[in-house]
Amino acid sequence: MTTDIRETDGSPVPASQRRTAIASALRQFVRVPGLADHRTGIRSYQSHVKADPWIPILFALCFVLPTLAGAVYYGLIASDRYVTETRFAIRPTIGTADKATSDAVGTNAGVPNQMIAQDTLITLEYVHSRPMLEALEAKLPIRAWFSRDSIDYFSRFDADKPIEKLLRYWKRRVTIDVESGSGVMFLSVEAFDPAESFAIAEAVLNEAERMLNGLSAPARQDALSESARELQGAEERLINARRTVNDLRNREGVIDAQKSNEAALKTIGDLRSSRINLAVQLGIGQRDLGPQSRQIIDLKQRINDLDDNIARVERQLAGGDPAQKRLLSDALTRFEALDNGRKNAEKYYEQVRVAHERARIVAAQQVETFAAIVQPAKAESSTEPRRILMISLITAGAATLFATTLFARKVIA
Repeated sequence: MTTDIRETDGSPVPASQRRTAIASALRQFVRVPGLADHRTGIRSYQSHVKADPWIPILFALCFVLPTLAGAVYYGLIASDRYVTETRFAIRPTIGTADKATSDAVGTNAGVPNQMIAQDTLITLEYVHSRPMLEALEAKLPIRAWFSRDSIDYFSRFDADKPIEKLLRYWKRRVTIDVESGSGVMFLSVEAFDPAESFAIAEAVLNEAERMLNGLSAPARQDALSESARELQGAEERLINARRTVNDLRNREGVIDAQKSNEAALKTIGDLRSSRINLAVQLGIGQRDLGPQSRQIIDLKQRINDLDDNIARVERQLAGGDPAQKRLLSDALTRFEALDNGRKNAEKYYEQVRVAHERARIVAAQQVETFAAIVQPAKAESSTEPRRILMISLITAGAATLFATTLFARKVIA
């Protein structure tokens, strides 16, 4: 829809004048300050880009070369690394965790939970230590495995370097961590052959377990020696107590007199029981038989004989010299005291013997063991390096570097 431009009096404006007015309005619009500055900035930037010869060079150095180098190395050169992983926890062996309290003779056959937590941290530090590496070098050709010519230059270890350099390289190839909540440990071993990675992982577990049990070996041997000394002392104490009792028995004849008294009392009891039975028979026979019956006379005679025997035995027990009785009473009192000491010595000796046997078993076995939650398995394919991920990260880093360089150059310029 076209709108006619008219004069102030309402008459139409000629076409030539309309074109002149439109051109003048456009020139005024172009002179707007913001638009003019924007177009000037674009032209200035374009001219700056065209005039700066370092931008292509920076692009090549900061973006193209790093990206190309990363793609060539991770795509064609980097050697495959095979990873063996395992998860395990340190657990006390059967028969020790349930005895984590001291027994009556001062030995300790248990493993407190605090020791388990401490040993977990010790294992964490030992895996990355020089003694661990030296112990494995004595069993496995670690240097030869990591310095083969088939391994790329940047991943290969120089076999001529000292143990300190090898330890740094070892920390890059072996990773160990622990979950703070559960105490489960995670071990990861990287090598350039699946069999070598598996062998290293098993060797690390075995050596760490051996070291951990070796830490408590001196304490266990000390406990065994102490229990052996205590057992020897208890045995000597028991022998002395038995010898003292035997000397008193031989000197005073306490045991014979005591047994004689016991036998006499038992005899009296048996005689009284027999007399009661005969008295019952006599009472029953007198109801049916006369007093002159032969059976009644025999029963009465047997009862009289039993009464005489009972009286005689009682006189023997009650008779004797009063001084001799006092000596016998004193001897019996001493014997009871010594016999009680002998019984206590026998009881203590048995406790020490059991504790010594327990200490001997603990000293001969492993106190702690590595309970494998995930058993180590030989890798079937390489998982490192992650080639696509590494190339992508290098590309993103190169792009960031190039953008940062351009910004810095513009600010400086």
